[in-house]
Amino acid sequence: MPPHTEHATLAAPAAYGDGADSPMAALRGLLGFLQLLRRRRNVVGGVTLGAFVLGLGYYAVATRYYESVAKLMVVRQAPDKVSTVGEPIDTDAVMASQSALVRSPKVVQAAIDRLRPEHRVDLADVPPRLWVEAVAGRLRSANIRGTNHMEVRYQSRHPEAAAAVVSAVIEAYLEFVEASHRTGAADVLTALTSEREQLNTQLDGKQRQLQAFRQQIGHLALQPDSGAVEPVISRALHFNKSLVEAQQTRVELQASLATVQRARRAGEDLRRHLALVEEVVGQQMLLAALGLAPQDAELLTQQQKRLLGIEAELRRASAYLGPRHPTIVSLNDQATAVRQYLQNYHASAGSRFESMSSEELGPLLEGMLTQSVAQAYGREQQLLASFESARAQAVQQSGDLVQLQMLEREVARIEKQHDVLFEKIATVDIHQVQAPIRVTPIQDPLPSDGPATPRLRLVLMGSLLAGLSLGVLVVYGQDLLDDRFGSPEEMSTQLGVPVLSLVRMLKPTGGAKIDAVQMHAGADPVELEAFRTLRTSLTLSGEVADRLVVSSAEPSDGKTTIAANLAAAFAQVGKRTLVIDADLRKPGMTALLELKGKPGVTDLLVTGDAVGPLADTVVRPTGLAGLDVIPAGPRRPDAAELLAGKNFADLLAWADSRYDQVLVDCPPVLAVSDAQIVGRLVDGVVLVVTPEKNHRRLVARACHSSQSAGVHLFGVVANRISEQSGGYGYGYGYGYGYGHDADSDADADETTGDGGPNSGGAGDAPPESKHAAAGPQILAASFDDLAENAAARGGDDHAERAARGRDQSGRDAA
Repeated sequence: MPPHTEHATLAAPAAYGDGADSPMAALRGLLGFLQLLRRRRNVVGGVTLGAFVLGLGYYAVATRYYESVAKLMVVRQAPDKVSTVGEPIDTDAVMASQSALVRSPKVVQAAIDRLRPEHRVDLADVPPRLWVEAVAGRLRSANIRGTNHMEVRYQSRHPEAAAAVVSAVIEAYLEFVEASHRTGAADVLTALTSEREQLNTQLDGKQRQLQAFRQQIGHLALQPDSGAVEPVISRALHFNKSLVEAQQTRVELQASLATVQRARRAGEDLRRHLALVEEVVGQQMLLAALGLAPQDAELLTQQQKRLLGIEAELRRASAYLGPRHPTIVSLNDQATAVRQYLQNYHASAGSRFESMSSEELGPLLEGMLTQSVAQAYGREQQLLASFESARAQAVQQSGDLVQLQMLEREVARIEKQHDVLFEKIATVDIHQVQAPIRVTPIQDPLPSDGPATPRLRLVLMGSLLAGLSLGVLVVYGQDLLDDRFGSPEEMSTQLGVPVLSLVRMLKPTGGAKIDAVQMHAGADPVELEAFRTLRTSLTLSGEVADRLVVSSAEPSDGKTTIAANLAAAFAQVGKRTLVIDADLRKPGMTALLELKGKPGVTDLLVTGDAVGPLADTVVRPTGLAGLDVIPAGPRRPDAAELLAGKNFADLLAWADSRYDQVLVDCPPVLAVSDAQIVGRLVDGVVLVVTPEKNHRRLVARACHSSQSAGVHLFGVVANRISEQSGGYGYGYGYGYGYGHDADSDADADETTGDGGPNSGGAGDAPPESKHAAAGPQILAASFDDLAENAAARGGDDHAERAARGRDQSGRDAA
């Protein structure tokens, strides 16, 4: 048995694997369920066999259906190119829509109309209004993944009819695709043509309106990118420019006049302002006003030009002629003469200018400027009148041009729409015979040789799989409804504690008191081996188990029988053992040993004196060497309060000092809380479970309540196991193979000479005395081996316990 750990968890009493979070717990639950299936394999086999028979029956009576298959290649044709035969569909949506179109009511109805009467075998018993639904229910169309191929299938009771239906469906589908495309193209072309005629009418009207407006406003057809401007606007711009220049001239003349007038009033020399006057009124006018003839100015200009020409010729000749050359000398003389003339002319003009006084020069300059201002103002007024007239015409012309541009844009827009519409019409005309979807049959439908459904292999496999699944569900449901432990492994897994021993259904010995205990009466060796196993499990658990509580989950689970036999097992190996009957409400141990009415535990718990001296007076020998018992004593209604008092703890301390093993028989865990109270004062609790009686939920609750109260649970003892308990058969198969048989006992009797029928003395001793006598020697040897093994493992606690047991067994043997 696996050793108990302090941190063992309690599995929930539910289905296998429920409530377990760790993978190991799930694996254990799965293994437990597999063991349950193995134990109830007859149920699974029966359900599977029934499903298999039903499958065979279905195959025998089912209607045979034959299937015909055809394949189509669907090619999507782009409107701007010619599609190739092998070009795949570029979208799954097109294939899905075509697959749905094959099963559409219109296509199915057209296919039914094409069928001949002998091919309508599947519609014989169907009303005509349901023919489409009947055919569509057996018609299948699917796309082959990764290709542009589509399969069309149909199942019928006749192979020829299946092939005929598939052929009719494909023909109806192809005709529908072609007709829908033709109809759609014609409708589109008609709509586009009508729209084009409307645009033509609108365009003609706009163009005539544009031409009439151009004639009305006298617009010149100028190109937009030529940079030319309308004449009316150009004239207005020219007048505006001239007006601005005239205004600028008038302003300059007025400024000069004001300057001269201010200088005259101030008595300044007016000759400084001659340059200003010359700049404004002009050189010719100023010379004329000063008395210099215009021809003098012209002659002066000619002489200046002549001087410049002579100087230029002199420079050219000096480059290759010497200074005394006649040409150079002649040119120098001419230049000198011209310079002298000019100098004399300026001197004479300057003398004339110097001879004029400010009184003469002032009125002259002021009069000239006043006359110039008047002339400039008059010209400005004329230009202003011309500009106003031209501007009015330009404004009118600009409004007309804006309206003209609007008309031109409208005409351009209509022309653009007309061109686009014309291109659409041309495209429809070109591709009218080219459908967007081209469908080509690549596999013709043929009648099948054998039925498609039902198939024997699929029916058998489906029947077996359904039978197995149903059988597993039945077993699972039975297990949930049964709520019993099916095996020791299941019990240990779900409770989280080890199963210490498996005790079969014990036969009554027919004796009284200690003779009613099977371990003392020498019952079946196989039955007794379970208590030895329990004793060994507790001894070798690796934990201190000197003080134990034996309890059960529910009443009538046999806890008293287990406690009595376990106590006898400990006593038979030489351990001084004390049994305390702490079931103060229904004392089973007291009744078993016929000690009712004797003072016992109750008297010790209510006394106010020391418990030790009084305990010696209530201890009763059982008749088995090394085994004593303290009965329950008088019944008390406050049993839990008494057990929780100090006296019971003192009683356990006294018993631990006098005995090697102390067993406390307590009431069931779920009935009262006595077991939890006492369990906290001892080394641990052994829980007795009857798998065929106790529910898993209640046993799990008992374990959980004990552990929640801080009680250490060593494990459980499976009691009253019958040979019909399938999940527990391994333990008893092992027990039968391990126990003593009649032949071995006979050989032993013949060898020792103590058990023959004619022997006397010790040979007449009962069998249990033999076991009691032989037990200490056997156990002493076992404790020697245990001590050696414990020392080898380094377990000091095991070695000390084994040595103590060996010494005690040696004393009892002596």
